[in-house]
Amino acid sequence: MEMRRIATLVADDDPDILNYFRVILNKAPYQVYFAVNGREAVTEAQNHRIDLAFVDVMMPELNGLEALIEIKKIRPTARVVMISAYSDGNIVREALQQGAYSYLFKPLNKMDILSVTMKCLKEYGIEPSIALG
Repeated sequence: MEMRRIATLVADDDPDILNYFRVILNKAPYQVYFAVNGREAVTEAQNHRIDLAFVDVMMPELNGLEALIEIKKIRPTARVVMISAYSDGNIVREALQQGAYSYLFKPLNKMDILSVTMKCLKEYGIEPSIALG
């Protein structure tokens, strides 16, 4: 029986952040797609059935909140986690009102990423221990 893969999108204009996620989510059950701006994030959501997305708030071409809105239109059930270096309460509130699943602040740490990912996997009915490799 083949394990269901979680289509995961990581959108950030910082290559170090993309690499950090690449290292953390390098094992099954993840199929990870990367985007360097909001427009690419939306394109990835159009091309793939995204289950979980990590989207930076401050990105070129389309900011994270705009990308969140578009991703939720394309895939309403996607869990979109916003990430930001800025702890602006108004932006957090707006993101949650627009359907963000959660919000993580930079600097990111592996445990926060895995915690929100495990919660999402449980909601999709996937045993989280599998995801830890």
